[in-house]
Amino acid sequence: MSDRAKWKFLARVPELDAQDPALRDVATNLWRAALCRPRVFVHLAHALARDGITYQTDTARTGGEDIAGFTRRQSHALEPLERGRDDCDAKARLFVALCRAAGLRARMVPRWQGDTLKHVSAAVTLDGKELAVETILGRARLGEVAEQIPTEKGSQRWLYT
Repeated sequence: MSDRAKWKFLARVPELDAQDPALRDVATNLWRAALCRPRVFVHLAHALARDGITYQTDTARTGGEDIAGFTRRQSHALEPLERGRDDCDAKARLFVALCRAAGLRARMVPRWQGDTLKHVSAAVTLDGKELAVETILGRARLGEVAEQIPTEKGSQRWLYT
């Protein structure tokens, strides 16, 4: 499987995920909890994707690449949250799908090294401004890309969630 084909799939699938009834229920409940305020909703969706799913590479979890609907038959959109473990693309995918289900503009963001897809994060538009959304680093705040997020003192490594 090529990383370009994988990215082509990942770039479009959150829109389909946003139509899943169970995911729409979660988005509706987050929207209500946010008192219908987009910025609060985005913070809640970010926390859910970042902290509700422990970061674990697909290789460590399944022994190989695992992308629902691409490497295996589609499951429902909340599977990574129910499982509690998944990788960067699944965490970003959940965030983007939740935002889209709530009517917000959001997209997956690739990070390439040559022809290799090294990382996937997200972006959301609030108040007409696109903000970076990192879903695997514990200290990540809205608007920060990985290089802006502090590492742990002593180890100089990031805190993964």
